[in-house]
Amino acid sequence: MNKYNFTLLVSALLLASSSLFAQAPAAFDFPNGCTQATLNGTSFTVEVKLDGMTAENNVDWVAVFNADEEVVGRAVVEEIFSNGSIVSGATLVLRETQGSTSCAAVYTNGPVTMKLFDSSTGDVLLAGNSIFPASNDNGEVNGPDGSGATVDVFDFLSAALPVTLANFSATPNRNKVDLTWSTSSETENSYFEVQRSSTPDGNFQNIGKVLGNETTTEFNTYEYTDINPAEGTNYYRLQQFDLDGTSDFSPIVVADIAVAAERSVAVYPNPTAAGNRMTVRLNGNWTAGGANLQLVDANGRQIANWAGLSNGSLNTELPVVKAGIYQLIATDGKERTTTRVVIR
Repeated sequence: MNKYNFTLLVSALLLASSSLFAQAPAAFDFPNGCTQATLNGTSFTVEVKLDGMTAENNVDWVAVFNADEEVVGRAVVEEIFSNGSIVSGATLVLRETQGSTSCAAVYTNGPVTMKLFDSSTGDVLLAGNSIFPASNDNGEVNGPDGSGATVDVFDFLSAALPVTLANFSATPNRNKVDLTWSTSSETENSYFEVQRSSTPDGNFQNIGKVLGNETTTEFNTYEYTDINPAEGTNYYRLQQFDLDGTSDFSPIVVADIAVAAERSVAVYPNPTAAGNRMTVRLNGNWTAGGANLQLVDANGRQIANWAGLSNGSLNTELPVVKAGIYQLIATDGKERTTTRVVIR
């Protein structure tokens, strides 16, 4: 064998075995019975940044989780061509239909979350725009930028975000919707833009502006009332602007003007992870401002509680607790509903 052919053989072996050095982390495993989508999937090309720099190629992973916290697509970060230059990114194929397998994990089940596995630290990170409602846009995933035709950029900063959002809720109040959110710290926070959409497809419109507190470590609560919501379901999010003009989006919360006949409680993502954000949606005619939520463990001990809720939704951060099965109890003095929450 001459040197030229030997080099080609070694190169081919290295290429064939490169996947052995890029194993997906356990946190990005597909649910049992599920595999990477091929024909029954939708393409999603993203650019990935970490600490303001391009992410390390061939060792970092990105994955998209559906509202049930199930992996519906994943890919290793590598060099891609975007906007005329080479950047770090990935092309994921997301499961859109169940297909011929017994796997029911698809991305059409509510909002999705983009996560990155940072191989240098072993951490799973979120970007400021990681949570968004995905949809199919001519065969491409419509990401947080609102178009399937462009490459979405996810900047996974490990430093603290300018604003730490503690809670964000939307509560119907007759023909209005009361929006309330709290921050535990703020850095150069100029203002919040309140946005509403009648569908979860990213077509949000600005409906109001609330000034921030610039830099503070105190707990602050903000309020805004939407006096002209649409009939049916309304989707809300915040766009927070720094003093230098940069911005980040909040998670999405919802409120129904048409009150459901029966009371129910929905939690997503579920299963979830300790310390992650969780959205609780109260459907039906709950006593206005009189519903309370309690998260209790298997021994009946209260882990967390939220008071003064109505029908609508609340997005909040879970406490750091052990993995296990917990119960979320909703009561307003007239009715009591219990929902199982799995924390991994």
